[in-house]
Amino acid sequence: MKEISTINQQKIEFCSVLRDLNPILASLPPHLQTSTCDLKMFSLLQPSDISGLTIGGIDGGYSSRLLLGFDIFLFRAIAVFSTYSPSKILKTSYFPAKTPSLEIAVSDVGLSTLDFENMGSIRRAITELEVANKVITEYLDLRSKKIDLLLLDGSPVVNKPITKNDKILNYYISYVSILTRLVRKANENGVKLAWIVKDSRSNLFTKLLGRITPFIIEENPHLFSLDYRQILKRSRDMDLLYYLLLANTRSMVFYRQYSMPKQFAQDFALYSFYLKTAPFDIPLRIELFQSLHQSREERIKEVQILSELILPVSQYNRTYGVPAPIVEADARARIRETEVESLLQLLRKRYNSLGLWTKRRERAPWKL
Repeated sequence: MKEISTINQQKIEFCSVLRDLNPILASLPPHLQTSTCDLKMFSLLQPSDISGLTIGGIDGGYSSRLLLGFDIFLFRAIAVFSTYSPSKILKTSYFPAKTPSLEIAVSDVGLSTLDFENMGSIRRAITELEVANKVITEYLDLRSKKIDLLLLDGSPVVNKPITKNDKILNYYISYVSILTRLVRKANENGVKLAWIVKDSRSNLFTKLLGRITPFIIEENPHLFSLDYRQILKRSRDMDLLYYLLLANTRSMVFYRQYSMPKQFAQDFALYSFYLKTAPFDIPLRIELFQSLHQSREERIKEVQILSELILPVSQYNRTYGVPAPIVEADARARIRETEVESLLQLLRKRYNSLGLWTKRRERAPWKL
C-alpha cells in the first residue's frame, strides 16, 4: 500500500507539471504529428448555448440465457433525443418507442462460451447501429426534424472474433457494413455523430504520451526529476487523465488504428480524445470518425464544437458527467431480470419441455 501511495503522489506531481506546461505538439517529429491533429496537449472549453438544438443518445440492452438444447438472446435499443431551451428541455422524443419491445434471437447450434459471448456482443452492437441508421433516415424524413448531435454508448470498435463459426463471422461483417453506412449517412445529413465510452480501461493515451514525453523533456529539462516511465507503466488512461484534466478540458485528439473496408478507410479515420465534463468524475472517452478530406484545422474545429455541445448536457451532477440522453437511453434500454424470467415462464408453459430448463446451479431450491 505504501508503494501504491508513493506512485500516486508521483503521478499527481507529474500530471500537475504537464498540465501547467501544456506542451506544444507542433514541434514533435513527423511520425508523431500524424498521431494527433491538435496543436496543444490540452484545450480549455466553454459549454455551448444549445438553445434550439436537438441532441440524442442511443443505448442498447442485452441479456442471454444458456438453456438445455438451445441458447436465447434478448436485445433492445432505443434513441432518446431532446430539444433544448436556455433553461430547460422543451421536448423529448423516443425511437422506436418510449418502451421498445424486446428482440428475441434463438441459437440451436452448440456454441462455445467464447462464441456465445461474441454472438451476444456483436448482435447487441448491430441492434444499436440499426436504430441509429433509422433515426437519421426514417425518423427524420417522416417528421421533417433534424438532429444536431447523436451520441452512442460505448465504442464503435468491435474486433473481428477469433472463431470458425460462420454465423458469427457473418454478423461481424454485417456490423462493419452497417457502421460504415451510418457514418456516411450522418455525414451526408449534417448530423454530428460520436461514441461515448463511460468506463475506459484502455491505455491508448498513456502509450502515446510515453512516445511523446522524451521530446517534451528535451524542451523542458526540469522534467528529468520525474520518473515518468515508471508512472506511465503503472497507469491506465483514466488514472492519469483524472489528474491531468480539469473540468471543461479535453485532451489532444489521437488516431485510433481500426481495420475498416478499404473504400471507407480512404474517406474516414477513427479518432479519440478524453473530455472531463464534471469536476469530480473521471473523463469520458469520445470517439468519432473524421473525414480525411478535411484540413487539420477543420478537424480540430469539429472536435471543439462537438466537445462544447457535449458539456452542457453532461453537467447536471458534479460527480457524474455522463450525457443526459445516454443516461436516459441506458435506463430505458436495460433488460431487467423480471422481464427475462417472465419470458422463460411463458416458454415453459407453452412448450412444457425440459429443454427449456436452465442449468442446475441457476435453479437450486435454496440460496446460500
